[in-house]
Amino acid sequence: MLSHIDTVLFDLDGTLTVPVIDFDGLRARLGLPHGVSITHALNALPDAERERGFEIVRDAELEAARLARAAHGAVELTNWLHGHGFATGIITRNFRAAVDITLQALGLSFDVIITRDCAPPKPAPDALLEALRRLQRRPETTLMVGDFRDDMEAGRAAGAMTCLVTNGEPEPRFEADLAVPWLEDLLKLLQQSREK
Repeated sequence: MLSHIDTVLFDLDGTLTVPVIDFDGLRARLGLPHGVSITHALNALPDAERERGFEIVRDAELEAARLARAAHGAVELTNWLHGHGFATGIITRNFRAAVDITLQALGLSFDVIITRDCAPPKPAPDALLEALRRLQRRPETTLMVGDFRDDMEAGRAAGAMTCLVTNGEPEPRFEADLAVPWLEDLLKLLQQSREK
């Protein structure tokens, strides 16, 4: 199932990192309804309100970046991918400064990083397609790894295979080609696919 994959793209918060941001609390601070996409909702506001909203979001992202901890298996998986010729990337709604602080704290690096400043945010496929353009890789040999519905929808829309990380939840909450409890479980599956 994974033997044809040569590129792995990751969501950041809650996938490569232990979740820190209280998104429901952030929505409440911003006056947004429960469950809506913060990025999409802010982008629909008039300029002054949108900028004030994104300032609050950036503060939350920077605070989360300073507190960042790697998710189970994130470091081992990323190091293994780099050592075995996979192209890697991050597809995130965060802004670049917070991503850089997070990756420095985790000691991780990626071949390409696409933030909300580079392309329309997930679930649109644009960010994945931009990452693949920069990497000179194809969607059909790509695995999109994330912990939320928008990650899976963006991956499917781009033509990539999808992997949902449930963070220990017994049942996947969102549809994906593959679901694993932790990134260390994905590492085992990729290692097995290389042994065949």
